[in-house]
Amino acid sequence: MPQTIFTVGHSDLSFMRFLTLIQACNINHIIDIRSIPYSRNATWSNKSRLSEILKPFHIRYTYMGHKLGGKKQPFDLVKKQQAATTRQDYADAIQLLLQLSMRENLALLCAEGDPANCHRQHIVAQTLLDSGVKVLHILKSGALQEAWKEDDRSDQLQLF
Repeated sequence: MPQTIFTVGHSDLSFMRFLTLIQACNINHIIDIRSIPYSRNATWSNKSRLSEILKPFHIRYTYMGHKLGGKKQPFDLVKKQQAATTRQDYADAIQLLLQLSMRENLALLCAEGDPANCHRQHIVAQTLLDSGVKVLHILKSGALQEAWKEDDRSDQLQLF
C-alpha cells in the first residue's frame, strides 16, 4: 500500500474544529508549509503558538515553509516559477516528508481552505504524487479529497 500524506488548510477554522479534522485522520505530525506562518483570522495557527497548543494532544509540529512555502503571483509572472521544484532545499524537504510519512501520519498545513487554490495541491502534491505517495486533502466539511495529477503546471503558485 502506498504511503499517504494528508493536507489541510486552516482557513477561518476554530482550533477545536481544526483539531477534530486532523484527529479524525489520526494525524500525529503537522508540517507547516506556509511561507508566512501567521494569520489574523486564525491566530491559534501562528507559528509561535501552534506548536505549544498541539503538544497536549501529542501532535508534533514542524515548520518547513522556508523550503516548501508558496506565494500567489499574478498570472503573467507564474511561468517564471517552474524552476522552484528543482531547488535542492525543496528536494531535501520532499525527501524528509517521504521518510517521516513512513512512521508518522503527516498533514501538510497551509492557510488556504480550498486545495484547488493552494500550492499544496498545485506544487507539493504534484511532487509527492510523482513519488508514488497518495495525497489526501482534508476539507472543512471533514470530507477527504484525493489530490489529482495536473498535466500543465504553467498556472501554479510560486514557491517563495
